Amino acid sequence: MDDIDSNNRFTPPKADVADIPTDQDGRPVLATRGSRFGAALVDILIEIAVYFMVMLPLYGIEQFRHAGNHSEQLPGDIFYYALAYALEGWFLYRSSQSIGKIALGLRIVRLDGSRASFVRTFWLRTVAVGAVAFVPYVGLLFVFVDCLFIFGPSRRCLHDYLADTIVVTAASSEHAVRAA
Repeated sequence: MDDIDSNNRFTPPKADVADIPTDQDGRPVLATRGSRFGAALVDILIEIAVYFMVMLPLYGIEQFRHAGNHSEQLPGDIFYYALAYALEGWFLYRSSQSIGKIALGLRIVRLDGSRASFVRTFWLRTVAVGAVAFVPYVGLLFVFVDCLFIFGPSRRCLHDYLADTIVVTAASSEHAVRAA
């Protein structure tokens, strides 16, 4: 029968399908604290690079010598944040991954392992938390507490609880990728 199938052009193709790695309950594998830190570090380094690419041509090296005078660089700051959020938003929309998460093989998903929506990944996790971070005094405390939540047993930051998401290995969440 195999001989006949291989010669029949109407036979559907055969493919080897690898199992998606999951934990004991069949859910995607949670990202480690270290890999999440690494992804955040990559994202921060990219944000710093974008900041320099925007601010140096606009204000030159003098802007960095007089860092306390923010009123003169407000247009540049607005342009930088618009560009940074657009870049982050594009990657989150495309694959529920920031550039750092792509580099370290991580993905943001819902608790059940399904794809996290753009509203959750961008507006709740990124924009809402970023807006709170700008509030004087309270913002710094919030960012600090947000980071400390990663040490809980569920390995979720405060922004994960806000958006009802988890960060998992990308290999364990292939079905969460946006359909083309």
